[in-house]
Amino acid sequence: MNNLAKMVRRTTLALLLTAVASKAQSPAPAPPPDQRSRQCGGINYVGGATANPFSAKRVTKSTTTLPDGTHKSIERVEPVARDSDGRIRFEKFTCADSDCNEHKVTLHTRDGGTIETTRQILGIVIEVFACPDSMLIQIRPGMRIARITRGYPTALPPNRVRRPYSAIVTQLLSGKPQPNIVVEDLGFRTIDGISARGVRLTHLGAETDGEWSGKPIRITETWASDDIAATILEIRTDPKTHMASVNTLTDIKRVDPDPTIFEIPQGYKINPTADEMPYQLADAGSAETNPQK
Repeated sequence: MNNLAKMVRRTTLALLLTAVASKAQSPAPAPPPDQRSRQCGGINYVGGATANPFSAKRVTKSTTTLPDGTHKSIERVEPVARDSDGRIRFEKFTCADSDCNEHKVTLHTRDGGTIETTRQILGIVIEVFACPDSMLIQIRPGMRIARITRGYPTALPPNRVRRPYSAIVTQLLSGKPQPNIVVEDLGFRTIDGISARGVRLTHLGAETDGEWSGKPIRITETWASDDIAATILEIRTDPKTHMASVNTLTDIKRVDPDPTIFEIPQGYKINPTADEMPYQLADAGSAETNPQK
């Protein structure tokens, strides 16, 4: 029995030592995702390895009610993407007319060359915020140029408490709003399969607003998602001017986008001087105008 007891003790001790060694070699648990909203170039972003990459379409619908009761609407569909490194890409269309793609434009370069394009392509502005690198890249496909600006501050205060992305709206609930602002907690809502937290801000008219004094003159409803670390829906209404806009993030694909969309295409002039800028031939006459002005 003594030999058996010794054998059991030795086996137990060996198992304990093996478990301790295995535990010591196991990697430390991953820290919780850091979804703090950070500023870069005037926008919020979530950077680093927890950037929640995705690509989507940002649909903006603006409606104005005219005095005769008819409605005038404008809709824009603009691609947006974020990769695992925290780079954000916005593609903006500055030409909203229905015939933008049909209207042909010829750009004349200083060296006598020409660039054939359309008003739609000429009006495209692509902005890439490489926030971890404190860099903004602005790309103009219509003129085949790009500008790089460095120096956007992205450093975070040390030991800052981690907080979810939705804090950009929920923090409004804990503060003391101005007397003419009403803050409402809209709770949670699922939008296109993604959970989001909503907050509504209602601005009331002041005495200087006449008959609108004490009445809603501007309402902003924002739905922010911790799941994807992005604003899914924003609704702005202006009862006083009869204007409304709805900004929705749709067609969300939660995978890393093609890395080439964040890069400057081959053959583009980078930070061109005035002598290198292409100029657009004016529609009427032969005067040349700088499209950058």
